This record gives sequence, C-alpha cells and structure tokens, in this order.
Amino acid sequence: MSEQETAEGLRAFFNAMRDNFSTILAQGAGDPRLIDVLAAQAGDNYEKNAEIQSEGLPSPACCKGCDTCCCLQVAATAPEVFHAAHFIRLTAQAFAAHGVDLAKRLEQARESFIGKDQDKRFFSRTACPLIIGGACAIYAARPLACRGHVSFDVQACIAAAEGRDVEVPASQAHKTVRALVQNALQASLREAGLGWGAYEFLMALDRALQDPKCEENWRRGGDVFADLQLGLADSGELAATFDALKMG
Repeated sequence: MSEQETAEGLRAFFNAMRDNFSTILAQGAGDPRLIDVLAAQAGDNYEKNAEIQSEGLPSPACCKGCDTCCCLQVAATAPEVFHAAHFIRLTAQAFAAHGVDLAKRLEQARESFIGKDQDKRFFSRTACPLIIGGACAIYAARPLACRGHVSFDVQACIAAAEGRDVEVPASQAHKTVRALVQNALQASLREAGLGWGAYEFLMALDRALQDPKCEENWRRGGDVFADLQLGLADSGELAATFDALKMG
C-alpha cells in the first residue's frame, strides 16, 4: 500500500469515527447515559481496530501485576474522565468492603502531581493512586491513553524506569489507533460546543468526584478542566487539523 493510500485510509477511519461520535452526541443530548455510551464506543473502537492493526506483531508484554508505566502522566478527554468517575462511584461500596476508598486516594495524591511534567512524573516513580496490588482498580473504565500504551518487553520498561538508557519496544500500531480514536472524539466534542481538550487525567478525575456540578456544567458547554489541559499550545494547530481532515 502506498503512503497516499495509507493516509487516505487513516483519514477515512478518522472521519467515520468522528461522525459516529457526533451522532451519539446529537441523539444523546440530555440522556444521563451519554457519557458512558461515548466512552464505551471509544473503547470498543480502539480495542477492535488495535487488534486488527497489530496482527503479526509480538504479543504485548503488559499484564496484571506490572505497573511499571503507571506513573506516567495521562491525558484524557472529559467523557473519559466522567466515565471513570461513574465507575468509581458505582463500585465505591464494593471497594469500601475491602477498606479501599478510591476517591480519597485520589484526593490525598493530588498535591504530588501538581507542577510535574511527563518526565518529572515518570522519574519520581509516583504511582497512580488507582493502582492496588499492581493492578488497575478502574481497569474496565481506564482511559484510551492507558489502553494504547503497549510494550513488548517488560524488562526494558523496568530498565527505563530505573533511569537506564534503553529503548523500550512500544507498539506504534496501538499508539496510532489510540490517537485516532481520541482525536476523533475530541473533534466531535469541539463541533458540539463542548470542552474538547485532553486533560491531566488524575487531577481532572479528582475534580469530577469532588464537585457534584462538574459534569452538569460540562454538558452545558463549560470547559470545567481548562486549567488542567495538556498540550494547550498545540490546540490551535490540532483544531485546524480537524477542520482540514473534514474538508478533505
């Protein structure tokens, strides 16, 4: 397949997903299930297409019990944040039976994330407060960024985390599909007049859990996580790219 054919295929895939998300947003206005439907659709789009695009590649080394990369800064859209908040509220009683309060863990960890960029976060080895016993407590509702971070070599990940100069063999296929799905969701949110940035996940999630009006204000068009947006300097370029892809 030529580069042009590949580019055209990616454009078609992006626009098909954007249209799908836009339809969900239009039909689900006012529906309390909208957030979860959007997040479920995004996760399903990612999982199915990542599986297709990774055919022939080595099996991912990522597995339960390995939390080496779970100290990275994670960027997520508002629907992903609110979906995770729904999951935490839904499972709160079950976790409480085991002495775990996820919302409290997030609140207590808040200060440790302020002012730390990607590199500082990673090398400080400040673990995600949602990791319990080496496993993600919200695995079923984890954001696309976590799903799309796939390694083929656990030992290389550990060596990198220890500060050694090694190249981690990460899956570009998974990363590309994740970016396409997340960007398509962002494009549809922008067109709907909703906050469409990619935000620091843990701090946004903490806010969503602490502020009972947060989701309602976002649904009304408020950019409730504006101060937590990552890559803000590139947002204009990203918006222009979305417009160009649609026109093309």
